[in-house]
Amino acid sequence: MKIFIYYSVLLFIIPIGLFSQSYSKQSKIHISAFPGFSNHTVDEISNHYKLSLNLTSGVTGSVRGIELGLISNYNYEKFQGIQFAGFANVSGVNNKLNPKEKLENTFKGFQFATIANKTFGNGAGVQISTFNTAASVFTGFQLGFLTNKSRYLEGAQIAGLINSSKIGMVGFQIAPLFNYSDGQTNGLQLAFFNYARTAGFGHEFSNLLSDTWQIGLINFSKVNNGNQIGLINISGKNNGVPLGLLNIDASEGRLSFRSTDLFLSNISIGTGSRFFNNMLQFGYNFSINGLPVWGISYGLEKEWSDPEKTKFISINAAIWQQKAKSIKLLKGPRILRSELIYGFKISKYRYLEIGAAINYKLTSVENQESSIISMGDLFPGIVLGIQ
Repeated sequence: MKIFIYYSVLLFIIPIGLFSQSYSKQSKIHISAFPGFSNHTVDEISNHYKLSLNLTSGVTGSVRGIELGLISNYNYEKFQGIQFAGFANVSGVNNKLNPKEKLENTFKGFQFATIANKTFGNGAGVQISTFNTAASVFTGFQLGFLTNKSRYLEGAQIAGLINSSKIGMVGFQIAPLFNYSDGQTNGLQLAFFNYARTAGFGHEFSNLLSDTWQIGLINFSKVNNGNQIGLINISGKNNGVPLGLLNIDASEGRLSFRSTDLFLSNISIGTGSRFFNNMLQFGYNFSINGLPVWGISYGLEKEWSDPEKTKFISINAAIWQQKAKSIKLLKGPRILRSELIYGFKISKYRYLEIGAAINYKLTSVENQESSIISMGDLFPGIVLGIQ
């Protein structure tokens, strides 16, 4: 595909070196059979036009108006207006061939091609094709049947597979597979997988009213100051609001070893954001007849601590699935459990946890106790642990 797109570039490298690159010539109409065979012959590459008609592929200095090409349109300097091509539109190639003579803006208007649209400088307007590419800033709308790519986006990208903005974006990206923004990102990302280096502007009042959203099955950001809605939300640092089955904040979290009325040996992991944590727990009983052998749980946890972080209070709610002896895991007792825990520092890095709990049996197994403390379907509980 790249060979096709740059076909005209390779064909005219030698003529470009031979002819003056002055873009002072103005012409109204350019008519071309194929590159080099037009009403201005090879001089077409140094002319500006208001109308360009190309029976196959056309090469011009620039066009400000309308350009139609059966195969491709190739603008050495820039294009402004409406451009249609059977296969590809390419503008601003001088930026690629002569980097020291770069133009800031190389496309403004509307481009349509079945295979590819590409501009080697800033672009503004609409690009519709299978592959759309802006080598610098793109302001406007890119609709790619497969992919859209820009260095920086101010507007919208909608793709059949993948959207990419190399150094950030303001606007929205929508694709079924993957959205990528490797910089400051403000707006919406909607895809199976979303990546943003920095999502939203950081401030202490980040909440659900934030202007930045990542919505997908898996959302990832190095710093999240906005909202994440997905099955799995992962952040290097999460200052925003993650809403998912599993929210992971690499900069924060806790690991607790506990004994409770349900399981004498219990490991509890909490991670998420400053708003709330997801809580995963695993419990085990050491050969105590009549009690579940082991169990797992998932829940939500909210914690409040003093400014010095020497003590805290947390509240959580979780559903436990217990594995009874000789019974499959999902057929064992199921418990809805809520805990209120108080913790305080006992060393530089350790907290002692003491708490009370209330349990409710959602399901039970005949001749099987759900807890050391058993008082019917609704019964109290205790927590003792080290964090």
